[in-house]
Amino acid sequence: MSRSVAVIGAGLAGVTTAYELATIGCRVQVFERGGSIAGQASFASSAMLAPFVPHLTEAATPAPLAWRWRRWRASRRATAAVPALVALSQLGLERTAALRQGLGVDDESTDGLLIALSDAKRLAAAEARLEDWKSLGLAVALLDADQARRREPGLNAEAALAGALAVQGGTGNARLFAQQLRNRAQRLGVRFQFHTVAKGVAAHGNAWTLRHEYMPPAEPPTTRFLDPEAAGAAAPPPGPRDERFDAIVLCNGIGAATLLGQRLPLAAQHEASVTAPLRLLEAYPDLGPRAGWLDPARGLAIARTGQRVRITGGLAITGAREKHQPDFENLHRGLQHWFPGSVLHQQVQQGKSRRAVTADGLPLLGHGGQPGLWLNLSPGGQGWGAACGAAQVLAQLIAGETPALDITALGPQRLA
Repeated sequence: MSRSVAVIGAGLAGVTTAYELATIGCRVQVFERGGSIAGQASFASSAMLAPFVPHLTEAATPAPLAWRWRRWRASRRATAAVPALVALSQLGLERTAALRQGLGVDDESTDGLLIALSDAKRLAAAEARLEDWKSLGLAVALLDADQARRREPGLNAEAALAGALAVQGGTGNARLFAQQLRNRAQRLGVRFQFHTVAKGVAAHGNAWTLRHEYMPPAEPPTTRFLDPEAAGAAAPPPGPRDERFDAIVLCNGIGAATLLGQRLPLAAQHEASVTAPLRLLEAYPDLGPRAGWLDPARGLAIARTGQRVRITGGLAITGAREKHQPDFENLHRGLQHWFPGSVLHQQVQQGKSRRAVTADGLPLLGHGGQPGLWLNLSPGGQGWGAACGAAQVLAQLIAGETPALDITALGPQRLA
């Protein structure tokens, strides 16, 4: 008999998890408080599909003093989880490629990812760690500045560049990928319920009860948050409803702590994005990036998706309920520094996202501490490259199958 599973959250984590569960015969329902697929953290997220490369010197992320202290303490204990996250990110890239090819998913992807080494100090640090990265199984090569510029001819000739790391990866539109995967999941029997708020979960022996309630928006949703199929569906009856499931998977980020009625050590990680059409000039065919360009020094990711460019960065950490005003100008300055004149600024779209983050910066994946309760939180901390791998492994564990790799080190027990 197939297992019934409730997935809370229809972002990229929720959609990929639902699809993977359906492929191994589970009966799946997805509950989403918003009105569309990938309408929150996944909407304007980084377009990078990157492996996890440990010990890269990154830009400092603003955070409260207490959180910085917790992060320092947690980082000392996180070393054991590094190989697991590296392996998971590589599995994610492989699974994403397999889904694209096998299902015909077109998410405006490009192949190729370079990590900028802007000065001699960063170049020397990369040289010192190169063999360690290779010993973890990472396909990484060190390029000099000329080699990097040949791969990305649109780079600003006046921008300081000592070299670059070439790693396996690329770019892709995470929301477009999730939308197409959702259609495949529905063909496998997955049901999606929008404008439905999960109110609470409770264990009953070997089963779980999910209390949920349909809560339509007070005002008509914008196109961004409107799901065409949901718009034409009959509204469920008012009031809370209880449904039984064999398992529940929480993919709802910061909301997971509230739903569980317990304290998870999570903060909010804010990220800003700017998306603009690529400037197409016949005389200058190499304007803009060809694929993915990461600048750890500035905390920026510049990605080519189709005929557009997306810049993400400006990471900041706050309390779970605090608001944050992003600095979009810094993203424009970063793009102008590396790829000047490459986009049409009068057609810019600005976005911001918020996701759950742990003190050690690693995702929360695996068993939630009680039979039948599972977590898939914040697999997108390094772009969305690990999302498909996390979903596949989690589905295998829920179904009682042997997982593709061991993710025990990424479970919530490390935070105890």
